[in-house]
Amino acid sequence: MKLLQKRLSRKQKGSANRNKARICVARLQEHIASCRKDNLHKITHALTHDSQVRTLCMEDLNVKGMQRNHHLAQSVVGASFGMLLMLLEYKCRWYGVNLIKIDRFAPSSKTCGQCSYVYKGLKLSEQSWTCSECDTHHRDFNAACNIKEFGLRALPTERGKVKYYI
Repeated sequence: MKLLQKRLSRKQKGSANRNKARICVARLQEHIASCRKDNLHKITHALTHDSQVRTLCMEDLNVKGMQRNHHLAQSVVGASFGMLLMLLEYKCRWYGVNLIKIDRFAPSSKTCGQCSYVYKGLKLSEQSWTCSECDTHHRDFNAACNIKEFGLRALPTERGKVKYYI
């Protein structure tokens, strides 16, 4: 992509060679987009259909807000979080899998999963923190366990429902 875009930028505006280079860049961009979309379809299909899980819990992410942060923007766009969330929602309805969205302001990373201590001073730059009560220090694993616990509290009664836990 970088090479083709560099070649395109060096072509004279309005020339036939520039048009050919522009078409090459567009084809490559389309190929990358279709590969990304195919991969997301495979991931969501595996989560909703192939596995025997009947309930999925996830945090409701502010994707647009994450794209405004210049440190995160390229990674967020490259991972296609918004598309993943959209595909997961419609496939959960289609296959009858419960999808529980945890509110983005729920303290999933700040709460200790073992003793329920809430660490209020947690920053985004801190990759791990040690609980002062029980010495647990895995931030991401702890957040995943907390999201699961929040989700189990909000289990819907019907299959295929999308429910929000606030």
